[in-house]
Amino acid sequence: MEIHTPDKAIHTKKEFLFHMLTVVLGILIALALDGIVTRAHHRVLVREARENIATELRNNKETIQKALPEIQDKQKQAQHIIATIEEYEKNPKFEVKDLHYNFESYDLYFTAWKTASVSGAVTHLNYEELKNYTDVYDLQQDFMTLQSQGFSQIGDLVAAMHVLNRDRNKIPLERLDDIQRAAERILLMQKTLENVSVGLVQGYEKALK
Repeated sequence: MEIHTPDKAIHTKKEFLFHMLTVVLGILIALALDGIVTRAHHRVLVREARENIATELRNNKETIQKALPEIQDKQKQAQHIIATIEEYEKNPKFEVKDLHYNFESYDLYFTAWKTASVSGAVTHLNYEELKNYTDVYDLQQDFMTLQSQGFSQIGDLVAAMHVLNRDRNKIPLERLDDIQRAAERILLMQKTLENVSVGLVQGYEKALK
């Protein structure tokens, strides 16, 4: 904003007051226009952020809903391994078959949320809306962290189960215990993943209302 000096000298109090009034009105109008433009920009920013976040959360919700039955199936696989090892320890002649474990990972995205945070759009959301978004994205991070921890546990189980390819009459009992403990850790991890997934679906529904 630029404020210019009068074109001619001011000689009377009336001319001075008129000039000051003109300057003040000009400043107020400029500030009002700037405020209108800024508010309009913020509204556009928030609208785009809401739309992008909603799309991202809907996609992530679909991923979790697909993952839930698969996570439950992984629990059954781990339970089968545990039960099989227990039976084998009681009866070495017990036929071990269909002993396997498949692990799948699921990608949940944070791009829209991070973009809204960097752009400052989140600062213009109401408290309840911001809380719902924050809660669900924090829970997503818990899910991804659990998955990452699960990778090392899968490696432990696969390495332990490798011993079953040998002559089972020569397998030390402690190696069988290793398999059982590894399967128990995975079972606990998958149950935790299931609980987090259920919470995520509820969080998505709340945030998308």
